[in-house]
Amino acid sequence: MNNTTVTALAWLALALHVVVGGVTLRRPGGPPLVPLVNLATGLCVLAYWAQKWYGYLTRGITWYLTDQLVPLYAVLVVVLAGLTLAGRTSGSLPHWLVFGIDAVVLLAAALFFTFFRMTRLI
Repeated sequence: MNNTTVTALAWLALALHVVVGGVTLRRPGGPPLVPLVNLATGLCVLAYWAQKWYGYLTRGITWYLTDQLVPLYAVLVVVLAGLTLAGRTSGSLPHWLVFGIDAVVLLAAALFFTFFRMTRLI
């Protein structure tokens, strides 16, 4: 992926978060948009890490337990969103915390890729 593609994806994801947050705040009784966005974000993070896990298994890449904190966070988000969408828990506060963390990280990524050019993204 080139720098322009990553920048556009970061800004689009941030815009999606802003729109979903605004819609959810205006209609609190509507569909569960925040858990759906959290689920989609968590699944995207896990899909990104799946290639790294494959490399760990097939190429003998050395990894450390602390390397797995981001995918562990994504697994917890996916489980929380799944439980909420299945009706097992209502967890509004945890979803808004995850949603806010994701939005801040996306804003930082969008600003970083906008103002700092990367020559190689893998």
